[in-house]
Amino acid sequence: MNLEMIPIEIIGLKKDLQAAVHALRNLGCMQIDDLTDSPEVSARPLILDHETLRRQEDISFLLAQTESLLSALGGKKELKNHPPAETQYEEAKPIVEALLPKVQNLTLRREKLEAEKASLPRYEATLRKLLPIIPASARDPANSSVGVLVSRAHVGVLDSVGKRVLELSGGKADIVASDVDSFMRAMLIVFPREYTSEIETLLGGEDISRLRLPAGLGEGPPDMVLAALYRRMAAIPEEIKEVRGELESLAAQWSSALTSILVGLRNEVETHSVLSKFGETDLTFVLVGWVPVNSLETVKSTLQQTIGQSLLVQPLELSLELKKHAPVVLQNPALARPFESLVELLALPRYGHIDPTCLMALFLPVFFGMILGDIGYGAVLLVLILVLMRKFRSGMLRNLLAVMRISAGWSILFGFLYGELFGTLGEHIGLHALWIDRASSEDVDDLLLMTLIVGSIHVTLGLILGIWEAARDHSRDHLFERCGMLLGLISVFVLLGAALKMLPPGFTAPAGVGLLAGIVLLGFPMGKLGPFIGAIEFIGLIGNILSYLRIAAIGLASVYLAKVANDVAGMMGGFLASAVVLVLVHGLNLVLGAFSPTIHSLRLHYVEFFRKFYEGGGRPYQPFRNSLAGEEH
Repeated sequence: MNLEMIPIEIIGLKKDLQAAVHALRNLGCMQIDDLTDSPEVSARPLILDHETLRRQEDISFLLAQTESLLSALGGKKELKNHPPAETQYEEAKPIVEALLPKVQNLTLRREKLEAEKASLPRYEATLRKLLPIIPASARDPANSSVGVLVSRAHVGVLDSVGKRVLELSGGKADIVASDVDSFMRAMLIVFPREYTSEIETLLGGEDISRLRLPAGLGEGPPDMVLAALYRRMAAIPEEIKEVRGELESLAAQWSSALTSILVGLRNEVETHSVLSKFGETDLTFVLVGWVPVNSLETVKSTLQQTIGQSLLVQPLELSLELKKHAPVVLQNPALARPFESLVELLALPRYGHIDPTCLMALFLPVFFGMILGDIGYGAVLLVLILVLMRKFRSGMLRNLLAVMRISAGWSILFGFLYGELFGTLGEHIGLHALWIDRASSEDVDDLLLMTLIVGSIHVTLGLILGIWEAARDHSRDHLFERCGMLLGLISVFVLLGAALKMLPPGFTAPAGVGLLAGIVLLGFPMGKLGPFIGAIEFIGLIGNILSYLRIAAIGLASVYLAKVANDVAGMMGGFLASAVVLVLVHGLNLVLGAFSPTIHSLRLHYVEFFRKFYEGGGRPYQPFRNSLAGEEH
C-alpha cells in the first residue's frame, strides 16, 4: 500500500527564507516541487541575487576541494553512516585552504617517487648490458660519455653515427654497442670533452634516442652511475614510506573533521539548489510540496516555532491532476518488504493505485516452490542463502536473497507434497508423494491441470483488481475491456465444466452467450473492428493462462534431470565415479533450479498478472533533508 501524502503550500516573508529552508531540511519530511509545475499557485519564480549566486559557486568549489582532500587522505571509508553535520562555509574554508597545499605537496611527492621507482629498473637493465664492454677511457676525467638507443630495425643509423663521431674527434673517440633487448640496441660513445659541442650537435640532428639518466644519479661512466642507481633504488621505498606516514598522520588528525565539513557543505549546496524551485511575490516567498499526512502537524508546529505566526502552512486540495504527481512511498508488512524491490524493478505504482507487493509476496514464492519442489534442493539453497545474507546486509541483493529464502522454504514444502529428495533419491528412504508424484507419468495430467487452475485463479484475480482500478479511475474503456475479459473467462470455465459433465448441460447456452457478450464488451472501446480485435485479445487472455503450464514443464525438466543423474550414478561401477556424477549433475540442476523458477515466476507476474490491473509510473518520494555522508552524490 502507499503512504498517504498531502500537498501543502508554504508562504513566508523573504527575510525568513533561509530560516524556513534550514528548518525544512532538518525536518526531512517534505518533498519540494518546482513551483512552475503547480499552476494553481500564483507566484513568479524566485530570482536569486548576485551575492547568493556567488556564495553557491564558492561553496561548490570548496566542496570539490574537500572531496579531493578526503580522497587523498583515504578518508572516504569514514563517509558511511556519518551523522548529519552543520559545519558552515565560513568555518570550513580556512581549514580546507590550510590543509590542501600540504596534502597536495605530499601527494605529488609520493607520485613522483612511485614513478621514479617504476622507471629506474629500466635504466638499470640498459646499464647492466653496457657494463661488460665499457672501455677504460670512460673512467678518464678528461673524457665524456654519451649513450644512445635505437631500434634494432635501424641499426644502420648507429654505424653512420659512429663513423661521423670518429671523423669529428679525429679518431680519439671510443665506441661500443650492445643489444638491450630483442627490440633495442644501445651504443656508448666516449670522447674528449673538447668535442662535446660538435658531438652534441651531431646527435641532436639524428633520429635517435639519448640514454638520459635521472639527474639525481650524477654523471660518469656507466658503472659509477649504476652504483648510484642501486643506492637510489634502495632509498626510494623508505622515502615513500615516510610520505605515506605523513599522509596517514594527517588523515588520523583531519579525516573526521573533513567528513563533517563535507556533509555540511553538501547540505549547504542542496539548500541553495532547492531555492530554484521556489516562487516569490514582492514581499514573500512561496513553495509547494508534499508531506506524509501524519507529518503535517509536525511541519506546521516546527515552522511556526522557528519563524513565528508570519509563516503560513496550508494544505492544498488534492485534485485529480495533483494526485497524478503525488510521490509514492511503499508501506508493507516486514515479510513482504523485500518484494518491494522486485515491484520497483518494473515501476513504482502510481499514487493511490494498487501496490502489488503483498500479492507478489503471496504468489511468487509459491510458484517458485511448485517449480523446484524438492526437499534436498530447497534445503541446500536455503543454507546457501542464509550464508550469503550474513555478508549482504542491505540493498537490492539483500532483498533478493530474502525473497529466495522464503521461496526455498516453499520448495521444501512442495518437496514433501511431491515426495522428492534430490529427485528420486527419497524413494530409498521411504519418502513418497503426499499429493502428486511428478516422476510418475500417471500424475502428469493432474500436474498440468493443477497449474492451469492456479493460472486461472491468478489471472482472474488480476482482472477483478483491474475492474476495481478502472471503476475508481472512472476509466470507461478499461472497465469495458476488463469486464469483457472476466465475463468471457468465466463463460469458458462454465463451458469446460459442462463439457466435463461437472455442471448440468443447461449451463452451455448461457455460457456461450456470456462468451460472445464478453468478446463484444472487450472490443467495444475499439470501434467498428471491436468484435474482431476483441476475439484476438480474448485468445491472448487464454494464452496467458496456458502460459502457467511452464510451472509444470520446468518442474518436470528438473525432476527428470535429477532422475537421470540418479540412474546414471546407479549404473556406475565405483563409489567415486557415482559420487562425481551425482555432484556434477545435481549441482547443475540446483543452479538451474535457483535461476529458472525465479525468472519464470517473475514473468508470470510482470506479463500475465500485472498487465490486468497494474498502473506503473509512480514518482519516488524524495524529501528535502540533511545529507548523509554515505549517500551517493
